[in-house]
Amino acid sequence: MNTTKTGNNFEDKVFAIINELLEKDEFTVPGKRSRIYQKRGYYSENRKGEIITDISIETFLPNAEQYSLLHIIECKYLNKNVAIDDIEEFDSKLSQIGKHNTKGIIASNKGFAKSTINFAKSLKIGLLKIKTDNQLDWINYRKEYGSIDFENDTTEPFLTKIENKVCNNVADFLLQINAIDFYTHKDKFLKVKYLTLEHIKSIADRLLKYDIITDSALDTEKLIQFISEKYPIEIKVERIHPLMGKIEFNPLRITIDSTLEVHRFRFTLCHEIGHLVLHKNLFDNKIDKEDYEYTLSLNSNISDLNTRRIEIQANIFASYLLLPTESFLLEVMKFFIQNNISKNYIYLDKQPVNQILAHNLISEISIKFNTSKEAVRLKLIDTSLLKDTTRFSYRKLIENLK
Repeated sequence: MNTTKTGNNFEDKVFAIINELLEKDEFTVPGKRSRIYQKRGYYSENRKGEIITDISIETFLPNAEQYSLLHIIECKYLNKNVAIDDIEEFDSKLSQIGKHNTKGIIASNKGFAKSTINFAKSLKIGLLKIKTDNQLDWINYRKEYGSIDFENDTTEPFLTKIENKVCNNVADFLLQINAIDFYTHKDKFLKVKYLTLEHIKSIADRLLKYDIITDSALDTEKLIQFISEKYPIEIKVERIHPLMGKIEFNPLRITIDSTLEVHRFRFTLCHEIGHLVLHKNLFDNKIDKEDYEYTLSLNSNISDLNTRRIEIQANIFASYLLLPTESFLLEVMKFFIQNNISKNYIYLDKQPVNQILAHNLISEISIKFNTSKEAVRLKLIDTSLLKDTTRFSYRKLIENLK
């Protein structure tokens, strides 16, 4: 069999493996929101033409026409280990296609020299070694091994060994080098605790006891200063669109997109701080967490339980931080007194008078606390000050996570 045909067969094999993982929703991105291709071209400004890729995966946010994340997989069927030059050439292609939202993986039938692994790690490029057709080799778990020759071993299906951690599959490796935010089939390796509404509220309340409030509302400058003193963390504001925010753990850093409007900025900042205080031990040295518009939505229809727990916990934490309960209740009571509301709640139905009252209350609280109307509405429902049986509440969200 000639070299070209052998290489094409290997590429077909890799495509079949990745495609099956996407269909089972066991790859690093949601399969239902992703499309996989072979030999697809992507425009390079440097070349003034297209770069043809071996395998590509385009992942879309809900209702989006353009992909938000692109995985490029380069297949190397060789009779020797993948060299540093191969990594360097691949990184150049990724940069030309779009470094910001493009993640690269090199799949090979052979091993990777230690120097190659370290170089790939520095560039956050994943390395995949395929030894057999057995898809179960991709089940995510970690084992400690005494001594493994990661360059030449042929007895144990594994990817590589990094800092005494043996990675048995591509997801393990990408997590170990912080090249991906999540492996979709997280229940194989992440156990996200169920947190009650009261527990999340108590953590937010403890934080609110510090000097981070100005004129009853959360002061984001004071919050950033406090968190920076409490943790060895850098908090940056810069353009990272289409990301809205992200938290990295090695080194510890939070970045918020500078183009966000003020309410979105405040909520995203609190959401990332929620990941910090609620999930640091879970993520530490494993995951760089990236957040898009759909992960910052309380209406998100994320299918995976662990991801849903993580995002909803951070979102609820953010809402509590932006709407301190005591100040919030005081402002609502003022509104009730001014509008002669005696029932201690507003019933939202189809009657215009009730709709106007609810709208005015939500608008006033939103302005007072400099936060979104949706966050105010949910807080009103949670505190039984707004009876809106057509919409969900924090408590229902939390109960659905059990």
